[in-house]
Amino acid sequence: MFKPGSPLGRYRVIGPIGRGHPDGLYAVQDAGGSRFALRAPLGDLEDDTAVTARFGAVAEALRGLAHTNLVALLDVFVDHGLLCLVMEHVHGRTLASALEGGLSPRQSLIIAGQILAASAYAHDCGRVHRDLRPRRILLVPMTGWELVKVADFGLGMMVDEAILAYGAGALTGSLPSPAAAYMAPEQVLGRSVDARTDIYALGAMLFEMLTGRPPFPDPDPQFVMQQQLKSPPPRLDALFPGADWCTPEILALVETALDKDREQRYQTAADMIAAVERAFGSIQHLPPDE
Repeated sequence: MFKPGSPLGRYRVIGPIGRGHPDGLYAVQDAGGSRFALRAPLGDLEDDTAVTARFGAVAEALRGLAHTNLVALLDVFVDHGLLCLVMEHVHGRTLASALEGGLSPRQSLIIAGQILAASAYAHDCGRVHRDLRPRRILLVPMTGWELVKVADFGLGMMVDEAILAYGAGALTGSLPSPAAAYMAPEQVLGRSVDARTDIYALGAMLFEMLTGRPPFPDPDPQFVMQQQLKSPPPRLDALFPGADWCTPEILALVETALDKDREQRYQTAADMIAAVERAFGSIQHLPPDE
């Protein structure tokens, strides 16, 4: 979409971010040489000041989200008819990449706890992610551990609002629809979403971190969505009979997060954080990760 060297506001485009799946993100640089990430989810705004004002205000509200585990939104502007969102350029691997190499139960719970910390903060600010998936989770290397950064919190709500208000023509096409593997039943049915929708997605990601596969692995998204509606996920102790990490606390954690009925899930991210802490305590008998 953007060619290297193209000017956007006070920035200049360096190139797409991501190998194979740039996902609508571009590296940009300001006059001082500092690098950032830029996404432009809405277009055709130059002839409609109401659209610009409306979604510019929503983006400004997203900029107010400030948490250690959230990718920070730093600048919002309109240029070439595009609503441009400038974020911190996070250097690290995605959770999707980490899953290819496998994660230990300890790593899985530590990552889940950090995602939940970001979610609890954003939910308290009235923002629901709606599209939590491994590619949205960034792992930043630190000394002896990895810091989790959750990207695009609240952006899905802005895009959905744009479609309802102005039709799909307002979108640039850079944002994919929610991934079927992590969609809660209420999303599949097109019903309203809330914090518990994010909790379901996190439950699906935790299932995948622990097992190496999502609850319903199938290349057909329509089939997966039907499974999200009708089929219980496999029990971890059935997939890994006798595994010493399959404690009652871990089983309860995953099953509650993935309950089809959102009234039966954890009602808040804080509730699930407490369950993650109990699960973490239940595996202290395991040898330390190498």
